[in-house]
Amino acid sequence: MTLHDTVAMAAVLACALAMLFLLRLYRKRTGADGEWVRKMAHIGTGALSISFPWIFSGRLPVFLICSASIALLLAIRYLPFIHNRLSGALDGVARKSWGEIYFPLSVGLLYQFAGDNKLLYAVPLVVLTLADTVAALVGVEYGKHGYTTTGDTKSMEGSIAFFCAAFFSVNVALVVFSDVGRIETLLISLDIALIVMLLEAIAWRGLDNIFIPLGVFILLRLYLVMPSSQLWNRFRVAVALVIFVTAYARKTTLQGSALLASALVLYVSWALGGWQWLVPPAMFLLAYTFFFPGKIMQSDRTHNVYAVLSIASVGLVWLFLFRIWQQPGLLFPYTLAFAIHLALIAWNFLSPRYPSARLAMGVCILVSWGLMFVPYVLIEGESRLSLLQASASLPVCTAAFGVFYFFEPRREGIYPASRARWLRQVALVLVATLAARVF
Repeated sequence: MTLHDTVAMAAVLACALAMLFLLRLYRKRTGADGEWVRKMAHIGTGALSISFPWIFSGRLPVFLICSASIALLLAIRYLPFIHNRLSGALDGVARKSWGEIYFPLSVGLLYQFAGDNKLLYAVPLVVLTLADTVAALVGVEYGKHGYTTTGDTKSMEGSIAFFCAAFFSVNVALVVFSDVGRIETLLISLDIALIVMLLEAIAWRGLDNIFIPLGVFILLRLYLVMPSSQLWNRFRVAVALVIFVTAYARKTTLQGSALLASALVLYVSWALGGWQWLVPPAMFLLAYTFFFPGKIMQSDRTHNVYAVLSIASVGLVWLFLFRIWQQPGLLFPYTLAFAIHLALIAWNFLSPRYPSARLAMGVCILVSWGLMFVPYVLIEGESRLSLLQASASLPVCTAAFGVFYFFEPRREGIYPASRARWLRQVALVLVATLAARVF
């Protein structure tokens, strides 16, 4: 680390501290809204962070600044002496958020991943700084059509504003600082804006400060080398999936952000695996409410992002392993994961009415297995191996269902939709698919 780096570090930290003092004073004097002051701090720290590749000669000073920032922000939270002097700029909103901690963490990760590519480092931070700020302020001021998220409420107006700001942030940067063709630039900007809008919509407790920059980085790195035909195909599939999930919303038990999370899962399944890997999660979404007793009312829409991510997580693990190892046979445990989850969700709906009915249990297992593995056999061309795998999957589904039935605790005959329950269900499905894969 050079003398120039040391001086630049001191200047950056001094600017950050001065900004916190001034924003605290501004809010105290004017009584400004906490969301507005927080976003002013967001813009200030974003602008400072974007400048790092131009003022530092290596990674070490950036990592030191990020570490010092995290330490300072934790001190503001937990040390009264520091809190009384620096609070007011970042803690002025009612919702619980760790966003200010995640921000310097994302900066450090981006700097490491981007290497010497300033575009890959700066564009994600520009999107995070501008689009996230615009979405929050537009949502607060003009948000009329809200949707439920995990522990908070967001608005369609805010999400649309995020999409527009993200699109222009990426588009302008690529037009000015890259040699990418105009059509490709347009499609890249549209693709990234749509997918990252979904990431922002499902984020909770400040996780958008990680999801947005890392999401933009990954997508930008992938899309910059894609031809326009492939970019167009990705965009139209993403739009089609969002429209499909939105149109199907009333027939699900999902909250607003959980619906968008479902669209994201479907898109990732298709983008990484192809249409064959899209079938199981799409079938799950279409079929799981068939087991719901009665008409779905607004009060029944209680499944949040945790539920969607839990159900998709094991399948996504197998999907990512497929991308790494290029083994088409991993479609079998992937399909099995969704089959087991479908049987367990079906039983979750039916168990209050039939707490010990063997017929209801058998229906849950057989129908769920059939809905997943009949398409699987057809996709695999009705080969001998696919028929053997489908046959072997039925006892695996039954065994996993039995473990859930005998060991998962219930309260007044109902399985609670708690995080602990979802984690246990994920662990059960993961073990079952690993066993099926090994044997």
